Amino acid sequence: MPELTHKIVVDFFENINLQLKDFPENSFFRMDLDELFGAFRSGINFPAMSIESPEGDGSKSLPENSVIGRFFAFTIWQRPQKGNFDQQNNMLDECERIGLKVIARMRFESKKPNSILYNKFKVSSVSWKQYGPVFNEHLYGYRFQGTFEGNESLKLNPDDWEDIATACP
Repeated sequence: MPELTHKIVVDFFENINLQLKDFPENSFFRMDLDELFGAFRSGINFPAMSIESPEGDGSKSLPENSVIGRFFAFTIWQRPQKGNFDQQNNMLDECERIGLKVIARMRFESKKPNSILYNKFKVSSVSWKQYGPVFNEHLYGYRFQGTFEGNESLKLNPDDWEDIATACP
């Protein structure tokens, strides 16, 4: 299985968005941090799913193995009418329910030997928080975050280096 690098993680979540019947066409994107300070990305349909670039951590590694953790975050967004509190509550409920469907799919994938998440995802790593109103459009949603974790080879490839002739452990 490939390591869960940036593009593989983005592609995984994009496929989740494409497969889940709750999402309309053109409802997925990777969010840049500067987007948080302005208008929401144009051309996106709601409910929408945005993801953030994964972050990494090697703190659980030992000298004899490399355990790499990658932190993921995605948000499910809705656009209720400003000041319509009943609609906000209903749409927030919808965002949370959709997010939990994504988590359920990730749990399912983590048990499949041919999945990139096989043995790398545990629901216990996930937390979520309500956001809103944000952006110029006063969007509301739920942001889910968690961890993928597993052994990855950090074996040095001498072909990558000018000064190393043989493979190192």
